[in-house]
Amino acid sequence: MNTPIYTKLMQLKNEKRVPFHMPGHKRRGNGVFKEIENLDITEITDYDNLHHPEGIIRESMDRLKLIYGTRESWYLVNGSTVGILAAISACCEQGDGILIARNCHKSVYNAIRLLHLEAHYFYPDLSKRYDLIENIGDRQIKEIQDILENNKKIRAMVLPSPTYEGVVMDIARLKKVTEKYNVILIVDEAHGAHFPFHEYFPKSAIDCGGDIVIQSTHKTLPAMTQTALLHLCTDKITPEAISDMLSVYESSSPSYILMASAEYSVAFMNENGDEVQGYVDNLQIFRKKCEQLKFIHLIQKEDLCCLDYDRSKLVFSVELSGWNGITLFERLFYKYHIELEMADQCNCIAMTSVCDSAEMYDRLFEALKEIDREIAAQGIKEKNKRTEIIADGFLVPEKLMESWQCIGMEKEWISVKNAEGRIAGGYVTLYPPGSPLLVPGEKIVKETVEKLRYYIYNGYNVLGLSGDNMPVLK
Repeated sequence: MNTPIYTKLMQLKNEKRVPFHMPGHKRRGNGVFKEIENLDITEITDYDNLHHPEGIIRESMDRLKLIYGTRESWYLVNGSTVGILAAISACCEQGDGILIARNCHKSVYNAIRLLHLEAHYFYPDLSKRYDLIENIGDRQIKEIQDILENNKKIRAMVLPSPTYEGVVMDIARLKKVTEKYNVILIVDEAHGAHFPFHEYFPKSAIDCGGDIVIQSTHKTLPAMTQTALLHLCTDKITPEAISDMLSVYESSSPSYILMASAEYSVAFMNENGDEVQGYVDNLQIFRKKCEQLKFIHLIQKEDLCCLDYDRSKLVFSVELSGWNGITLFERLFYKYHIELEMADQCNCIAMTSVCDSAEMYDRLFEALKEIDREIAAQGIKEKNKRTEIIADGFLVPEKLMESWQCIGMEKEWISVKNAEGRIAGGYVTLYPPGSPLLVPGEKIVKETVEKLRYYIYNGYNVLGLSGDNMPVLK
């Protein structure tokens, strides 16, 4: 395969260099990490530098942008998080405005905080039946146009597409709006690094008008955790501006193992069409089999109001079962030793990749079939008691101050049930996927309290709380 970084690393063990340089293990480890340490180097002679690429890394980056069809592409070793921070920082200066989808990852909110940006939000639609984010439709487009028309300081717009659950937004339509107002469109495509490698998957934001697109190779490609890509797709901003900000946020000693892993994963997808086709075949067979299930429903594009849907995401709805998603998740784990990505009251999500075997899909389906029969035998006493608290859609909290204005202000911890009317003193975030329910400086209303208590009671992973207490401004 065409992998300059990986190929060069493989040669290292035969070069017999005496390493009087970092890292401290000197490639002489005797423990469980020995094989990894043999490949773990810093910017030694002939191995180039990620922050000033002129050799093997430059060659690999040139290959990367050719594969993805971009103006410039970078390897990231601090995840999509560092790509988002660098992209926003390259586009915005302190005091600028930014428009973001409310379901953006917390790294977007951290960029706002670091850069002292004025935050503006828009809210995608939410499926009341499946509790999944759906479309950015006519209502949101009008809302976005109004915000951009009335806030000339906005320099960038950021949104995730696909969502954690696989919903793809109409990037081409959004691009027409941002282009009119000379606003840079940044797309968090963390869950879509696999899109360009088969027509079964949706079109990438790279090909739909995204100015900057960030992807996590570790999420959907055969790559190690923390690996990601940043793509510059247009001339709205210079490559130098991106590189400059990456050197600020990313480690000055980036892991060559992670770089090689990201490089190899892209090359594998690009050069192994049979493997990718096998992946698609497995997905199609599995989805067809799941049509047999009566009480566990595998979400399809037709279930949602959206432009497109990533069918590599397996989202199982338990709406008709009388169970909740957490119960299904735990049953699969404890009885069948199958661990899914996440679960909530309504759904379970299974992440897939080219590395899943046909046997893995068979095992998952047989487990689901047994559980489906178990539900049928028990009888449905009542539907899943998902309350309207969840189905109501996004809360729209009143912003009383910017998040960064809360830094250094005195805070106290109080019970969530007593927080109505107070001002949030910290981020309160559902994780995964990592989208804040509350941002510092927002007013806490009755509906927020009800939703938070619901999440706590039902065992959701809510970051920013301590038990049932939360931080508020004094």
